[in-house]
This record gives sequence, C-alpha cells and structure tokens, in this order.
Amino acid sequence: YQNRLSTALRGGRGPDIAQLKAYGELQPFIEGGYLDALDDSVTELKNMPDAALGGARGRADGKLYGVPYSVPMMGVFYNEDIFSAQGIEVPKTYKDFVAACEKLKAAGITPIANGGANGSAWELEIGVGVIGPTLYGPGFYDEMMSGKATFEDPRYVAALKRFAELKPYYSDGFAGIDYTTATQQFIGGKAAMFFGGSFENGSFKSQNPKLKFSIFPFPADDASTKLYTSAFSDGSYGLVSESQNKEAATKVLNYMASAEFAQAFADELGWPPARTDVTVKDPVLSKMMEMAKNSTPYLTLVGFRWQTPTASSVLQSEIIDMVEGNVAPEKLAADMQAAVATWFKPKQ
Repeated sequence: YQNRLSTALRGGRGPDIAQLKAYGELQPFIEGGYLDALDDSVTELKNMPDAALGGARGRADGKLYGVPYSVPMMGVFYNEDIFSAQGIEVPKTYKDFVAACEKLKAAGITPIANGGANGSAWELEIGVGVIGPTLYGPGFYDEMMSGKATFEDPRYVAALKRFAELKPYYSDGFAGIDYTTATQQFIGGKAAMFFGGSFENGSFKSQNPKLKFSIFPFPADDASTKLYTSAFSDGSYGLVSESQNKEAATKVLNYMASAEFAQAFADELGWPPARTDVTVKDPVLSKMMEMAKNSTPYLTLVGFRWQTPTASSVLQSEIIDMVEGNVAPEKLAADMQAAVATWFKPKQ
C-alpha cells in the first residue's frame, strides 16, 4: 500500500484523503510535500490525547498531518471457557502464568498460539511488546530517547529472554507456524492464549461469534508491581495537497476527528478509538481501554522506525533464531542497537 500510495502521489493521481501509516512511515509523505497540515483546519484534533497525535506529527515541524483513528494496546488474549474448564484464574504473577501454561500443556491444550513464519515475524515483535513493559517499566522509553538506555540494557535483554523461555508453551512447530495459523488455533479453541494487539478483538469476534475471550496484561514477577502495556498510534487520514476537493475533504476529516466517529469506530470494529470520550459497550474493549490507562509507547515502533535499518527489521529477522536457541538474546539486542546507532540521535 505504501508503494502504491507513493507512486500515485508522485504522479499527481492521489486521492483526496489518504490513509496513512504512523511515525517514521508517515514522514516521507510529509517531506515530499504531499500532505497539508491540519492543525488549523481540523479543530477536533485538540480533543485527542498525545498518545494518538504523536504518530501523525511531522518530525521536523511538529505539525499534524493526519486524523488518528485508533490507539491500539497489547496484551494476552485468553479463552475464558478453557480457563474455566481447567480451573485457571488470570495469572497475578509470572510464576502463576508459567504454572497455568504447564497445566494447559498437561491437558493437551496449546498454552500460547504463537508463530512468525512466512513474513509474519511482526507478530513475534508484538509478543515482545506484550512482555517488555513488565520488565523495563514505563520510563524506559524516555531513557531510550535520551540515550540513557540502549537495547543492550539488561532490562530489554530480560524481555527478550522471557519471550524465548516461553517456547515450550508456544504452538508445536513454532518456527514453521505463521500468524494466520496461530490466530486460527486461538479462534478455533485449540490454544488457550494469544499475544496480540487490540485490533484482534473485532476479527476474533467476526470469525467465531461463539468464542468467549478476554484480555489481561502480562504479569510481573511480583504481584504488587503495577502492570503496563505497550500502546501506539495506528495510523491516520490525511489531506492530499493536490486534492481538487479540499473543502469537502476537510469536512470529512473533521467528522473523522469527532466523538461521533470515535463512537461508531468503537461500536463497529471493537478497536480502541483515538478519542477517549466514548461509551464502551463491548466488555473486551472496555478491558482494553482500562489497561491502556497504564501504557508506555510500543518501543520498536514508536521510537525506532524513523529511518533504516529499523529496530523492527533486525528484531524480526533474528527473533525466530533467538527462540530456537541459535541466537543469544544479548546478540539480538546488540544487533538492534548497532542498526539504529547508524541514524538515531538521542534527544538532548
């Protein structure tokens, strides 16, 4: 999609309103002069939280070039019927989580549907995003941005290690399982848990309306530890500079920034909308939005996809080997840091 949109805009054949990616993947369209800033024309943007707006800003000028539509967060989806049948409660500690996995495995149930084969290693990156905040905490992102911490920090390495040590509980044949297969294992009741983003909510419901599931934040070692979840701005809708219908397009964008649109977005898709002034009817979405109150930026996406090589590209290329024991977590972390060090300059 990015390539098609870029080709259309360069050729003067772009749409009036373009669906845009966030953060670093948005910047080339801003730098190319293909989008109008919306700070003055879309007044409802002032009612959106910074967590939503951050992904739609130009890095150089700080202006807003898109109307965000969702702020997904991440957690552990679980099958409520399986948990109930096996006498398992939502784990309060990591020890409880492992004990639950052992009990499920002994019962012949895949504890965690997981796999990143065939180009879907981004799902494994999400898994690290699910686990990471419980180990490196809410302030780690700011430490990374300031240069106080790096990917080689023991706290980030610990997140990689924890993701790898759960391999015995992942889908059989983990290295050959892709995202589609893993989701079908969970949707079909063959697996008890799934590491995922809130965008899965509507998809799970539409594919299996009878599936009873919910979500919880990944537990920490100590039950008293405040739990955090990774969150990010998923994308936005922008006004193409060469649009011949700017007045009408701006009206549409103002509607898309409204509370009315956010409510419809939540009701129809089951995703967390960009605005928080909505009435949530879906119990799973309600739980997600409650979890999102204690969120920290999805580290590799929000902070390190601005230029290439990205932290994500290195993580995705090596994470299966890390889980399989062929690459040490410390080596993966060092490779990620070496990659982003070629372009990342800490904020002073």
